[in-house]
Amino acid sequence: MTGLGFAVLGTGAISGLIARELGRDPRARRRAVVSRDLGRAASFAHEFAFERAYDDVDRALADPEVDVVYVGTPHATHTALGIRALAAGKHVLIEKPLGVDAEDARRLVEAARSSGRFAMEGMWMRFAPAYRSLIADVRSGLIGDVRAVRASFGLPLGPVGSPQWTRERRSSTILDQLIYPVTLALDVLGPPEQIMASGEIRDDGVDESVWATLQFPGQRHAQISASMTTFLDPTASVSGRDGWLALPSPFWGADSYRRHVGAVPVPFRSPEDVVFAREGYGYVPMLSAVIDAVSSGAVEHPLHTLDDSVAVHRVLDRIRRLAAASPPPRDARGSEPTS
Repeated sequence: MTGLGFAVLGTGAISGLIARELGRDPRARRRAVVSRDLGRAASFAHEFAFERAYDDVDRALADPEVDVVYVGTPHATHTALGIRALAAGKHVLIEKPLGVDAEDARRLVEAARSSGRFAMEGMWMRFAPAYRSLIADVRSGLIGDVRAVRASFGLPLGPVGSPQWTRERRSSTILDQLIYPVTLALDVLGPPEQIMASGEIRDDGVDESVWATLQFPGQRHAQISASMTTFLDPTASVSGRDGWLALPSPFWGADSYRRHVGAVPVPFRSPEDVVFAREGYGYVPMLSAVIDAVSSGAVEHPLHTLDDSVAVHRVLDRIRRLAAASPPPRDARGSEPTS
């Protein structure tokens, strides 16, 4: 059989999207799917044309025709399953987040580098052509000295206090949604000097909504927010001395953006739309990049390195601590230096 054999761990909605997108690259072979429920695994395998269905992770990892393992299980299991796959000699693509905190991410990185296998967090936004073009515009100086980033990701994924979110699974709007605004901020402005944050945290520790301001050298800043219980305008922008760039909704999966550049009133009257053709749902560029990297013998991808993931997790950890230290309804705000 030809092509890289993929195994998908988990049969949730995102795993389904990944499975469908794998079918768009002829170099990917849908070899195996794993669920604790064999019937569910078999149904998933039938729907997405996988060759094998397993109800045991170790059996899938022992399959000699599995080359790459995609981990699409709950947050709390990402690091452990990723390390098991690497120990079994498999390459891994782990659905974001890489772990539940920076220490988890660091352990995964250590295991990956010891194994000599490819490993990456599934931050598909970084591979989207529109996002890559926007970052290239920023770095080329198109909008001049960059001063600010604004980004939000708020979608009500269930009722407030939903029992489907648990501390044991490490359900978290910080890990699920805020990871995208933080990634954008760090891509544009680098590591922050100061962080201010607050949020809505349940008694069991599950963060449902979070908002933060990141301060960077040179009086630059990013205003970011996320929620899994309420809508927050899911767009983003990067602003500079000579204009701004705007990503439409949903900014993390956008296939276009708008350039507002020049002296007033030009940015208002004559914006320029930059549009790219969408490949499937949007995961194809990332999956194809993984296949390219594994096929060439690379152990990391330059567009999203393991160090990149750890850097984002460190910021997420700080935001989590601050949000937990100053939850509503108190009129308080936490802040801490990042150096």
